[in-house]
Amino acid sequence: MPPPCICSARWRPCCWRSRPAGTIAGTAPGAVSRRPRPPPHGSRSASASASPVVDGFGSTETNLVIGSTPETQRPGRIGMLCDGFSARVVDEHLAPVPDGTAGELVVRSHQQFAFSTGYLGGPERHPASWRRTGDRVVREADGSYRFVDRVKDVIRRRGENISSFEVESAVRSHPAVADAAAFPVASELAEDEVMVAVLPRPGSVVDLHDLVRHCERELPAFAVPRFIETVPELPLTETGKVRKTVLRERGVTAGTWDRTAGVSPAVRPRPA
Repeated sequence: MPPPCICSARWRPCCWRSRPAGTIAGTAPGAVSRRPRPPPHGSRSASASASPVVDGFGSTETNLVIGSTPETQRPGRIGMLCDGFSARVVDEHLAPVPDGTAGELVVRSHQQFAFSTGYLGGPERHPASWRRTGDRVVREADGSYRFVDRVKDVIRRRGENISSFEVESAVRSHPAVADAAAFPVASELAEDEVMVAVLPRPGSVVDLHDLVRHCERELPAFAVPRFIETVPELPLTETGKVRKTVLRERGVTAGTWDRTAGVSPAVRPRPA
C-alpha cells in the first residue's frame, strides 16, 4: 500500500492542514509559533513515512476547495477545483476576469452547509451564496490555480500590482535571511513604495547591497524593495502570522535603509 498523502495549505490558513513530523511548516494558524522559510513550491518533503506532500487551498470557513494529488501536482500551482464547488476569479467590481489575469477568488459550494454560515453574533449567510476569500489568484488556461497574494497585502507601485508574497519569497531565498515581511509605505510620487523588514539568520549579517542585487535577479525591477530594515524579530500574532498592520503603521524609521539615497547602511549581526 502506498504511503498516505499529506495535504498542505501552503499559503491560506485552514483547519485541515497537516504535515509529517520533521518537515518544514508553512504559515497556517496553530501550526508553528515562528514562520520558517517555506520550501520551494511543489517540492516533496521527505519524512520517515516518505509521504508525498501536495498543495491545496482552503479556509476555516470554506473547507478544501482547490487541491491536487501526487499525480496532478504542478510546481507553482495550488491545484484544481475540487468536485462539489464552483469558483470564479473576479475584479474589484466582482466581475469575472479572463484566465491568466489575477483577481480575487470567490467560491461557492454545491452542498448545503459545506461552508460555515457565519460567525457568532454576525449575520447568517445563505448556504448557497458566493464567498469572497480575500485571496488573489490566477486561473490558468488548463484550469489550475496559482496563488498571488492576499488582497489586502498587494502593493501598488507605479501602476503595477506587486505581490508581497513573491517579494518575501525572493528575500527569504537569500542565504543570510531567516524571514521577511513585505509591505507598502507611502511614496512621494503617490501610490506605494515597497519596504521589507528582514530577520537575519542567527549569527549572520545581511549585506543589504547584496540583498538588493539578489532581488534584482529574482524580481521584476518595479518589485525590488526600495526600503529595507533589519529587525531582531517580526511582530507576530498568537498563531505565528506576521502582523503587517504594525509594520505599516511603523513605516520608515531612522533604522531603515533607502537604497535610492546612496548611503551605506549600518548593519549588525543577529545574536546567535
